Amino acid sequence: MSTIYVISKLFTYLVLPPGIFIIFFLLASFYTKKFRAIFILVALSFFALSNSYVSELLLRPLEKPFNQTLKKNNYVNAVVVLGGGKIEGSANIPLGSAAYKRALWGLMIAKSHNLPLLFSGAGIDKYTEADAFLESMKEISKNLGVDIPISSSTFELNNFALHVEDKSLDTYQNAKFSKEKFKQIGIDKPNIYLVTSAFHMKRSIALYEYFGFKVVPAATDFRLRTKENKLTIWSFMPSLGALNNSYTALHEYAGLLSLHLRNLFSKE
Repeated sequence: MSTIYVISKLFTYLVLPPGIFIIFFLLASFYTKKFRAIFILVALSFFALSNSYVSELLLRPLEKPFNQTLKKNNYVNAVVVLGGGKIEGSANIPLGSAAYKRALWGLMIAKSHNLPLLFSGAGIDKYTEADAFLESMKEISKNLGVDIPISSSTFELNNFALHVEDKSLDTYQNAKFSKEKFKQIGIDKPNIYLVTSAFHMKRSIALYEYFGFKVVPAATDFRLRTKENKLTIWSFMPSLGALNNSYTALHEYAGLLSLHLRNLFSKE
């Protein structure tokens, strides 16, 4: 590893955010006595949450249980895919990155198992995640010459077609309004392949089970490698990617805690 490479890497880590913020708060702590402890605490918090070692420790318990090959279940009624963002006005594929991975994986499962696929997601804008999903699927169908039937009617079991739920604003409502779709065809305890990002799966399962679903997890959009990486000096360098992963993990832990406090975990 050349000296120039090491210097350029260090420069990138320390000059760009969040590294520059850590340096700023450390320097500020030397010039004040009143807020010194606060500045040092903030700097240490930024440093901890923005290095890969800590972010992987936080994410691993959420992702690892679901990083496995999907096994066919003959009792599954449908595939349910949770929305994960959209980019309105995008020249193509208006689904967000996470949502697109979820939709594509769900599409593969539904097609190979000849099952209906329900995409669940709206958002607060007039142009919903469901709209972005349908637009993205139409682009795939047109440009790849793949027949992807889109249905506005209720489910037909053992029949591959796309359906949408376009009212939900969060995961709780994803589960609630998904259940209404199944009730329309007389299924009170649906068996589903549930597709969402691996870090989001644990909370999603809890909510879907609360509404009476029997869930087979079909996770995608993994953030971590299967094998744990060996520690290097770069593992402890601050980066926005690691900070984002830490934020994602903490957001999920807060959500799981909220479910415990609201007693929304299934009693089964």
